[in-house]
Amino acid sequence: MTFFFERTETAQDIRIVLKPHSLYIMLGMIAVWLLNDLVLQSAPVSQLLMPVFIVFMVVRFFALVKVQKEVLIAMKKGQVSTAGSKFSFTNPFTYTLTKSV
Repeated sequence: MTFFFERTETAQDIRIVLKPHSLYIMLGMIAVWLLNDLVLQSAPVSQLLMPVFIVFMVVRFFALVKVQKEVLIAMKKGQVSTAGSKFSFTNPFTYTLTKSV
């Protein structure tokens, strides 16, 4: 899923860029939920928000499972380097997996 990550492969390495959009969407959902719970105290809004939030988290989790498995295997082989920040749009968190020769 290109919304959550972007994977590019060359002859020497594999680059996986985790996009920060989903983290900001989750933070926004939590903020809206807290605003509703603490200020508005509206049960119908909460009943709408929570299932949407849960579905989004589950979709994000399963979209990133394959990436995390690939990274864990490369970590065990010592072939991973990281760069960037999870929250940066200009310098997103990037895994670089070097291929075995």
